[in-house]
Amino acid sequence: MYMKTYIKTLGKVFLDKYFAAALVFVLSLYVFEEWAFDSPQGQFLKMLLTFDLKKDLAANLIVSFGSFVFCFLFVLFALRSPNNMRWIYGFAFGLSTLIQYGFWKAVKRFILEQDLQIAGSTPLNIWMGAGALYFNWIFILPLAAFVFLLFSIKGEETRPQSLRSIGVLLALIVSLGGFAFMADLSVLVGPSLPAYYGTIAQFGVNALVPSSRQAVEPITNTRAKNNILLIVDESIRGDHLGINGYSRDTTPYLSQIVSKEGIALNFGVAAAGGTCSYISNSLLITGVRPGSDDFKLVHTHPTVFQYARAMGYKTYYLDVQASSLWNGLKGDDLRYVDFWYKVNDFEDGYNSDFRAAEQISDILSESTGNFIMVNKRGVHFLYEGSYAPDAEIWGPTPDDYTKQPDLVVNAYDNGIRYNLDNFFRHLLPDLSILDTTYIIYTSDHGETLFEDGTDWLHCNNTIQEARVPLLILGKHLPTVETGFQASHSNILPTLLDLMDVPNNIRRHPYAPSLFSDENNQPVDVYFFDGALRLVDFQAP
Repeated sequence: MYMKTYIKTLGKVFLDKYFAAALVFVLSLYVFEEWAFDSPQGQFLKMLLTFDLKKDLAANLIVSFGSFVFCFLFVLFALRSPNNMRWIYGFAFGLSTLIQYGFWKAVKRFILEQDLQIAGSTPLNIWMGAGALYFNWIFILPLAAFVFLLFSIKGEETRPQSLRSIGVLLALIVSLGGFAFMADLSVLVGPSLPAYYGTIAQFGVNALVPSSRQAVEPITNTRAKNNILLIVDESIRGDHLGINGYSRDTTPYLSQIVSKEGIALNFGVAAAGGTCSYISNSLLITGVRPGSDDFKLVHTHPTVFQYARAMGYKTYYLDVQASSLWNGLKGDDLRYVDFWYKVNDFEDGYNSDFRAAEQISDILSESTGNFIMVNKRGVHFLYEGSYAPDAEIWGPTPDDYTKQPDLVVNAYDNGIRYNLDNFFRHLLPDLSILDTTYIIYTSDHGETLFEDGTDWLHCNNTIQEARVPLLILGKHLPTVETGFQASHSNILPTLLDLMDVPNNIRRHPYAPSLFSDENNQPVDVYFFDGALRLVDFQAP
């Protein structure tokens, strides 16, 4: 009797037009996105059951189920809502599909928390260029189906009931993002709708949860005797520099400097820590090692600024890209930064790096005891925006990057020749600065340059995206072997060596310094892709 009653009740539920329509739409959305994006859920489940995500099986399955529930309730509540409130659901659905589908076209995945870390600081011209290039028209198909469904079924809820339903959805998505944060999940499984809003909720929870850096106690009150400059360029691929044997002379001035005996250690093409700016910068300033450490340690490991301050350096941070903290630094970290210069201080444009170089040159020429880190503007997409129009050497340049992939390299190399080489001309008009200064130069990540059929720039998992330059300049450098496979992980311990930080003060067993004999031992080198998955770096 109870079974008959249960079956009858269940039948009524499934025969309810709102329930049935919502269920069919959500299942159709799953099927459509599996077709449109080469089976993302299928690939995830295969990886979950066989590889490194198996240890997080329970958490991932909970998030997967929660994503389905959110998606189903979203559509159900939308159909039940009064007509004058349905635009809220339509806008929310359209926004998620527009962004997620475009992001998938750009980097073959949906948006993640680390992408949101830098979203607010990305210049408008880059957003517009990327948006035009990676606009994915197929988002219109599920949006059109959703809008058709909304106008085909008459709602039954009142305005107060609909507002309560929206409150339920907000509570559910915050809970989903909070659980994903506590479970330390980098990927939120599920279709585009819950994955988008769940990631935003995860980002918000992370922003509210305080993280405490480990302290580095002051070691000396005496001002340091040398200067140290860490240059982190933007989107410079190591194998496209003339100093690394590239066929085009993209670095004539820098090549002159490197050719002088005894003032340069060129480690060639090194491995980036990650293929996204936020990831690699976070690793650079904390020394967290891909393949050895969990990425989340970037929130607790001491930064290079703490060590510099402890050793008596005046600290400078110059950001020629943004006016907000985006590279792994948080508000509390500014306690260890004496001077913070932002993009507006350099008049944003293709010559802004040169103004930063001149300011750095003045500081280094006038005093010692300075630690300076600069995030260059570099050669970010669109590459034509990185050099003056009359500075084109290699052409033609592409009108459409996806339709003319073979021409992309011309614009990119023009950008390197103009931006990077002229930066060093402004920074080192002569070499006297190197009497008291050590300079470490690298980039955050490389670029695909649309080679080998790729149609994204970076933040994915190809070797091209992880190829970065690594160069040290100074007149008192040790004689060391440079033929090994260097990586970003070697940079922080090298900076600590240049600062003379005692070994017993170093808070962690970092990778070997670039000056260490340990580098003679072969080791596997890894980098994080845009989804924080480990990728083995194969030397070019």
